[in-house]
Parts: sequence; structure tokens; C-alpha cells
Amino acid sequence: MFVPFSFTFFSIILTPSYIAEPIVEEFYIYPSQPLPLSNVAFTAGINNNSTNIDAVYLILGECMDDLCFIDSQNISMNYTYSCCMDFYEAEVNLTHEDATRVKYHLEIKSNGTWHEYEPDFISLSIPATKEADDTLEKSTPGFELVLILISIIFCLILRKRNI
Repeated sequence: MFVPFSFTFFSIILTPSYIAEPIVEEFYIYPSQPLPLSNVAFTAGINNNSTNIDAVYLILGECMDDLCFIDSQNISMNYTYSCCMDFYEAEVNLTHEDATRVKYHLEIKSNGTWHEYEPDFISLSIPATKEADDTLEKSTPGFELVLILISIIFCLILRKRNI
């Protein structure tokens, strides 16, 4: 009677000690510096030797400098298996044209417990500004036209006084 009781007691006590938090061993972002309003692929390689992964979510927010937009995305990642590791993938459409970086982190539900990982940032590539058309610039009236008009009016006033 002592042996079955001790086995049950120790299995209950020791079970949580060997079920550990899932380990994110690899994380890929493609492209590594995306443009605003582009599609970005995220892939997480998770080692789950002693855990059961129920769900993996990518929490993503677009930011402009240090200010993040409030409409963050909560994306469920799709499971794929490769040799020796579980991979989870998601493709995200960026939605803010004036975003300069993306803040992201993973939340993993394993054995009924949610594990939240540290947030990280990627910088977005800022598209090159369009070069102005030289012919349009040269044909557009600007400050010079105002000076010419003032000069003509001033000359007409002086001429009228002389007559």
C-alpha cells in the first residue's frame, strides 16, 4: 500500500517541475526591414520537449517613433512541423502608412497556462521620397512673380506721377 501511495504522491508533486515553459529557439521575420503597408511573414521555432502547446499568438502593434497606434493585431499562428522542432507561422498586413517600427511579442498557451514573452521591435524601411519633376518646378509661378508684379506696379506709379 505504501508503494502505490508514494508513487502517486511523487508523480503529483514532481509533475509541474518537469513541465517547463515553451522555449522559442528560432524567430524569423521576412523581410527583415519591411516597408509600411507591406506584408510581413513571422515564423517561430518552438522547442516543446516537455510541454503541450495549445495555441500561439503573435501580438503586433505598429508605432511611429515612440508612440504606438492603439489598434494592435492579435494573430493566431499556424502550426507546421519540421525536423526536431515545431514551427508556427503567420503573415501580417501592416496598415499604417506613417509607421516607422513594429512592436511584437508572442503569447503561448501551454498545458493550460499562458506564457507571455518579452516585446521586441523591428524598424521599417522608409520609402525614398519621389523626386520632383524639374519641368513642373520651373513652370510653376513662385516668389519671383510677386517681385516682378510689385516692380511693374511701382514703375507705373512713378511714371504716372511724371506725366
